[in-house]
Order: sequence, then C-alpha cells, then structure tokens
Amino acid sequence: MITDTEVARLLHDSGHLLDTWDSDTQIFLDSLTFVWLVHLLEERHGIVITSETEEELAASDTIGALHRQLLRVTAQEPHLPQEVPHGA
Repeated sequence: MITDTEVARLLHDSGHLLDTWDSDTQIFLDSLTFVWLVHLLEERHGIVITSETEEELAASDTIGALHRQLLRVTAQEPHLPQEVPHGA
C-alpha cells in the first residue's frame, strides 16, 4: 500500500518540488508532471494507471486527494496469482 509520504516523494521526483507538505497541501499536475508521476507509480510501485482512472487522478488538487485516489485505484486492481518460478 502506498503512503502519503511516498506520494509526496513521487511528486517531488516528478518535478513538483515540495519542501514541506501535509495532506491538505495544494498541488497542480501539469501534463508533463502527470505523465512522469504515472511512470514512477508503475516503475516503483507496480501501480498501472488506466485511461479510466487517469482523469480522476489528474483532477486531484491536494496530496491527500491524490493519495486517496491511488488507494482506491490499488484496491480495485485484480490480484493476480504469484508467478511460479520455472522448474519449481
């Protein structure tokens, strides 16, 4: 499960520089920041943002709202069976 601290770190790494923040900190996700955020979510956390959830995430206006949307998205992801290593 992703934490609000990790969401803030991802925003920082996406170019949305935050020195101090809390869940009510206002954010504005321009298109480049959003694309980079989506990339980092998949790369670091395995969270794939679909076209159905893109608009809702992009509309998030605070760190807390973005965090809640990500928790909702990850709760809806189907849980795939663990991959069995070859030869096991």
